[in-house]
Amino acid sequence: MKYLLNVILLTSMVLTASCKSNPGYTITGTVSGLENGTWLYLRLAKPDKDIDSCQVSGGRFQMKGRIQQKATQVFLHTARYTNYVAFWLENVPIQIQVKAGEFKKGIITGSATEEENKWFEQLKKPLTIQVDSIEEARNATQDQATRKKLSDQLSGLKKKEIQMDRNYVRNHPKSLIAAHVLSVYARTWGKDTAAVLYSGMSSDLKKSSYGREVSEFIALNRDIKLGGPYVDFQQTNTRGKQIKLSGIKAKYLLLDFWASWCGPCREENPNLVKTYAQFKDKGFAVLGVSLDENKKYWLKAVADDKLTWENVSDLRGDQNKAAMIYGISAIPNNFLIDAKGTVIARNLRGRALDEKLKELLP
Repeated sequence: MKYLLNVILLTSMVLTASCKSNPGYTITGTVSGLENGTWLYLRLAKPDKDIDSCQVSGGRFQMKGRIQQKATQVFLHTARYTNYVAFWLENVPIQIQVKAGEFKKGIITGSATEEENKWFEQLKKPLTIQVDSIEEARNATQDQATRKKLSDQLSGLKKKEIQMDRNYVRNHPKSLIAAHVLSVYARTWGKDTAAVLYSGMSSDLKKSSYGREVSEFIALNRDIKLGGPYVDFQQTNTRGKQIKLSGIKAKYLLLDFWASWCGPCREENPNLVKTYAQFKDKGFAVLGVSLDENKKYWLKAVADDKLTWENVSDLRGDQNKAAMIYGISAIPNNFLIDAKGTVIARNLRGRALDEKLKELLP
């Protein structure tokens, strides 16, 4: 009996210690302007899914849970995202004060990672304000000389912004925010720069989800160039069949990266539908690669937009392996490939694509 009691006591101590060393998050919040019973949701940025929810009561709300990572980016939002704010969640007590219609201006405290993110944003704020101001001025004028002058200024400021981001990554090898910045811009900066910055990260950061994303990009990316060869890949089409890029035979193939959630992509689809109808019998083909995560939304967009060419996806969102191979940092994005497998043009859309195909397929 004494032995049994000792085992029970020891087990209890281990469990207690485990709970103390692995606490979860407790989000305690106040909200003004929302009715009692309004649902609030906590949604992961990656993967894109809700992990918690609660109802507002007396202008207050509370959520409790636990995340596996040290910290992760989340959104606190109402239904249909009529209100939302992004922040960094940790397994610590977090306090939130928000107002309906102004969630983005909310006050969030308790998370050290969130505090670092705010500090970095403040560091960049003067530059961001300048960029926004010049973009607004450029968009407001039709004078070409003025637009060129403002564009040149904008280019210089954006180079400074890029350098600031790179310096932050380089100088903060143990920072999760720095790892996140690198994961966001790796494809924009290119494989070589990403590899150098990744090599300076701590071993813990390399094991983080952001570190793994960068590592995978470095391993997969092939730095596709105009005049160079395409790189083959295989993904699943809308009917569940594996399709290879090399399996699509055409005189000219448009490799088109898009997603159901991408507004500019959906706006461009009707143009591509017309182009495809005009040139498909002359040897033109399209392979669409969706950067969706949700299969239902992807299939619905294919049907709604009447995309009759082959469409594939691995449902990994912006971590789509083909997108990594081709270094896709923004969509819509496309490559025009000839019958020999040479990339002959990039990002031709609408009239520009039509004119090119008229030249190639008279």
